[in-house]
Amino acid sequence: MTQVVRKVSQAKRKDPLNDLATLAAVGRQASRAAREKALQQGVSFTFAKNGVIQRRHPDGSTEIVRRIENSTNFPTLEQDLCRD
Repeated sequence: MTQVVRKVSQAKRKDPLNDLATLAAVGRQASRAAREKALQQGVSFTFAKNGVIQRRHPDGSTEIVRRIENSTNFPTLEQDLCRD
């Protein structure tokens, strides 16, 4: 059985995932969409803000899960993605 393979242009394209600003923007947009979808479906989500891990519930209430001990020791996005 023969399968047809579509030919794709080999033109050089800039990979948007290599651009850290674009990657950060895509991540923010995806996070926002995921939070909105979770709340619409009645599911809580957990997030970190100002050194505190919190959980937001669909009714709008927020509970503190725990405080982050060392919030200054997080790697930057670039450090996290560009590990050798």
